[in-house]
Amino acid sequence: MTLSWLLAGISSVFSVPKLSYIDFQVLGILFCLMLVVGGLQKVKALDFLAVRLLAACSSLRGITAALTGIAFFGSMLITNDVALLTFVPLALAVGRRLRLDMVKIVILQTLAANLGSALTPMGNPQNLFIYAHFEMTPLGFMGAIAPLAAAALLWLCWLVGMEREQEIAGGLAPVTITSQRELAAYLAVFGVILLSVFHLLDFKLALLVTAAVILAADRKLLGEVDYALLMTFCGFFIFIGNISGLEVIRELRSDLLANPGRIYWLAILLSQFVSNVPATMLLAGLTAEPVPLLLGVNVGGLGTLLASMASVISYKLYLEANPLQGRSYLLMFLYYNAIGLLLLAPAGYYLLIW
Repeated sequence: MTLSWLLAGISSVFSVPKLSYIDFQVLGILFCLMLVVGGLQKVKALDFLAVRLLAACSSLRGITAALTGIAFFGSMLITNDVALLTFVPLALAVGRRLRLDMVKIVILQTLAANLGSALTPMGNPQNLFIYAHFEMTPLGFMGAIAPLAAAALLWLCWLVGMEREQEIAGGLAPVTITSQRELAAYLAVFGVILLSVFHLLDFKLALLVTAAVILAADRKLLGEVDYALLMTFCGFFIFIGNISGLEVIRELRSDLLANPGRIYWLAILLSQFVSNVPATMLLAGLTAEPVPLLLGVNVGGLGTLLASMASVISYKLYLEANPLQGRSYLLMFLYYNAIGLLLLAPAGYYLLIW
């Protein structure tokens, strides 16, 4: 948040900031998603789904596939951050119950959440921003990123298939949904939000419906929203609006537009140091083409621990459970991320120039 408002303040010296620079549609949808996913977590709907899936597994490979798969596909709907906050603790609980070292599985979950979330506009914050900022259509968005997501899924399937076929016994205790009534309400609201994301319903109506349901069901969820992320978006919106009219930015934009590959590689590189959400918003003002940026920041989520804040979440959760294994986690994390980057970065560039 500090970086975004620092950039907003500096850029305001050269250009007068305007309230119209802030995209309230992006903020509103992100706010609604945070609330309804928080509600689903509260009634233990996500835990219930994961435990039921794990109950069908009888081998280490099966458990790895289930935990990786639910992170990959779940992140498409509930965001990569929430997928990891929900499913990494479950993986660690499985490890304690079966006396297994879950470091590889947690890393695979992290890769899966970052790569799976790339497919949908609401999968991660940078996608939602790109989708709204460049006024993309649902089919245009998913059509651009689907081949990369498919390649990522094939790679993850290969990694899971390399896991040994070890028989296991035991599992997690059953989870009960705490309120069927609240679950139905949250799922209905989630449906309304999806209609808004896909431009079938005005986001203001989705915001009103979400607020009404949350206030009636559990207003404490309002206190669990990541307001720091929303403020970060506000700062970057002002920064992008301020610099968009500057002559030097117009010249730089025309130069970058002549070679979309530059934005793609720059997005990957910048993500390694500042994370892919800030990288997205920093580069959005330099291009009118969404696809190079979309591909670049999603591939750029691989690499360093900082490349995606979702990766930091997994690391912290694992470190809390295994405080003496931070170094081994980081080494394995960097190993698999380096392989992923070497495989998917050229694949993304090929999609761009194809």
